[in-house]
Amino acid sequence: MADVAEVYLDTYHRLRGFAAELSEVELAMPVVACPGWSAKDTIGHVTGVAAGLVAGAGRVAAPDSTERQVQERRDRPLPAVLDEWAGVVEPLADLLRAAGSGLTAVGIDLWSHEQDVRNAIGKPGGRDAPGLWLTLKSAVAADQKVKAAGLPPALLITGEKIWFLGEGARDGADVVLDVDPYEAARMLMGRRTYEEMAAYPWVGDPTPYLPLLHQFTVPAQSLAE
Repeated sequence: MADVAEVYLDTYHRLRGFAAELSEVELAMPVVACPGWSAKDTIGHVTGVAAGLVAGAGRVAAPDSTERQVQERRDRPLPAVLDEWAGVVEPLADLLRAAGSGLTAVGIDLWSHEQDVRNAIGKPGGRDAPGLWLTLKSAVAADQKVKAAGLPPALLITGEKIWFLGEGARDGADVVLDVDPYEAARMLMGRRTYEEMAAYPWVGDPTPYLPLLHQFTVPAQSLAE
């Protein structure tokens, strides 16, 4: 498993190169996973996150700063935004290395938004990159939610990895989902509707578990990914 800094840099180089080749029409395409944002806005967001972390010496900005990050970069030419990102990426990587697992969410966020942009443009890529495997660690949060809810144990199987959700899951579970790792990662990040989640090949009734599996608000409409 690559560390967070390696995941971030891997995703950064791939997404930056991809974004630099997009046309104005493609940059203006709406990102369904991020309502109100275009592909270019999403690049502005991840740039703002990086710049904010470096300026704050690794302190994560308040949630209400997200829209401000986008607005500040919305009218700038994309090359200027990419140059800003390039100027902070190495200092950010140093911060990520120093933080260990403390800033894991930063690597997950970047990979997730790479996939959001690629989905908006209709050009998949990076689906089996290190960011995927880092994102799957978000299943730990689902485990904690299932335990807090007092639900019977469940299993999430993603390729060769089994995630135990809830107390006693290692002793067996009546609710099991065996799904493609990419699909699981996107679900965990709130990129699947409840209808899509319920349609997975579950064993047992998944209904009470669905609201506990995702970290972000599920989309109002399918990403058609």
